[in-house]
Amino acid sequence: MHGRKKKPPEHVNHERWLVSYADFITLLFAFFVVMFAVSQVDSKRLGRFTEAFSKAVGEDILPGRGDTILPDEVRKPPEPIGDQKLPPELEQVRLKLLALAETLKGLQVIQRRNELVLRLSDNIFFESGDDQIKAPAVAMLHALTPELLPRKLDVRVEGHTDDRPIRTARFRSKWELSTARATVVLARLASEGIAPQRLSAAGYGEFRPIASNDTDDGRRQNRRVDLILDVSLPPDTP
Repeated sequence: MHGRKKKPPEHVNHERWLVSYADFITLLFAFFVVMFAVSQVDSKRLGRFTEAFSKAVGEDILPGRGDTILPDEVRKPPEPIGDQKLPPELEQVRLKLLALAETLKGLQVIQRRNELVLRLSDNIFFESGDDQIKAPAVAMLHALTPELLPRKLDVRVEGHTDDRPIRTARFRSKWELSTARATVVLARLASEGIAPQRLSAAGYGEFRPIASNDTDDGRRQNRRVDLILDVSLPPDTP
């Protein structure tokens, strides 16, 4: 009687871990694909949807204006606060400039927290896509300067545009255009006698809109130059 044949030892598969590893990599890839798709949501359409939905149900589904899920470029800056008291120096110049605004077309005087905003329409100051200041704008700045010279105020010039793209030999983006325009206005104020130490300039391109860029009127409002007036601090103030 022959003895029972022994089964040859099974070959140990040392590559089983590859199957689990491949499954893990596949799941990881799917996760990142989903995350990328979520990040590509059209924020403008989302904004229009939330606005329409809020009107339909009578409730604001994004009540926390400072904590909105929308990205920065579609957020609107907070509305000007008119009932907050300005420092006495700014209150005096506000009253003077409100009277002046009645004769200067295109000038708005806006209180924003403890600052004063002189909003100047873009079409009065510059041609489309250009940073050469127009004669009416020079006259307007000349009329404003006497109210600013004797006061201890800092003036920050901000340039803003709409979101329509630009690419010229001189300006590759709206950022460059808005910065150039703010600098030109700053230089004009300095030539009028305002001390350079009191002046600063910034260009924000299309990234701080005050209206929707989906309409001609909204784009017109977004093309602007703002002069931000604030009380000057002593040089050694931290």
